Formats: sequence, C-alpha cells, structure tokens
Amino acid sequence: ERYIRMTETTRRAVSRLPDGTKALRAPTLLCAAIYCASLLYLMFTGDRRIIRAVIVPAVCFAVVTVLRPLIGKQRPYDRYGVPPVGAYKPGKGKSHTASAAAIACAIAYVFPHPAVIACMALLSAVIGSLRVLSGQHDISDVLAALALSLVISLVGYRL
Repeated sequence: ERYIRMTETTRRAVSRLPDGTKALRAPTLLCAAIYCASLLYLMFTGDRRIIRAVIVPAVCFAVVTVLRPLIGKQRPYDRYGVPPVGAYKPGKGKSHTASAAAIACAIAYVFPHPAVIACMALLSAVIGSLRVLSGQHDISDVLAALALSLVISLVGYRL
C-alpha cells in the first residue's frame, strides 16, 4: 500500500516536469559527468591518484554486481506487481546508489575540500532517494549499497 502511494506520488510529480521521467536520470548523469571530468583532470595532470580513483569504484561495482544475485532480494516492483516510475528492465540492476557513493568517495579522495565532499554526498543521497521514491529499491537496499561502498572506499583509499 505504501509502495503504491509513494510511486504514484512520484509519478504525478514527475509528470509535471518538462522531460517527465527522464528527469529522474539527471542526478545520475551529473554524477557520471563529474566523475569523467575528474578522471580526465587526473589523466592530463599526470596525477597518480587516478589509479585508485578508477580501481576503488570498480571494485565497489564488482562487489555489488556479484552480491546482488547471491542475496536474491526481490525488487519492490516485482514484489508488489506495480511498475516503478520511469524506464526499467525487470531483474536488471545497475547499482546506481552503490556507484554514486563510490564516485562520491573517489571525488572526495581527489578533491578533499569540505564543499566538494558535501556536494558529492548530497548528490549521492539524492540518487539513492530517487531510487526509493521511484520504486526501484527498498530503503534497506539503498542503505546497504551506501554502507558497502563507503567501507570499500575507506579501505581502498586508506591502504
């Protein structure tokens, strides 16, 4: 019941936007663009931190990709039989929240300024929140993805 109300509220809100459900992808695209720009900066300046800035997020993504089928938790839209807001492929996940958190940590590693850290944390939180509000994930999925990415990132950048 709560899932249906939440997704319908999100669906109505998104329908009023100029690009509709495409707007839900904007924070994810922004996060990817910031990451790509940061990697280009590191590459062109010859900064060796590029190695960790590539490897640590890749490890986060790989771990989530391996764990997801092992855990086998149903997505809310499969469990309740109500499609989420926006485009989706049943049973196919892309680890948006885990990737966003890993990218936020990579950017914080490269640019450890409080304002940059705060902006990337906020962007990561927005992406995770949209995954819940659009009916793609349960809040527990998002929190687990955030925690896993934070742990892997802390280990990866501290070693």
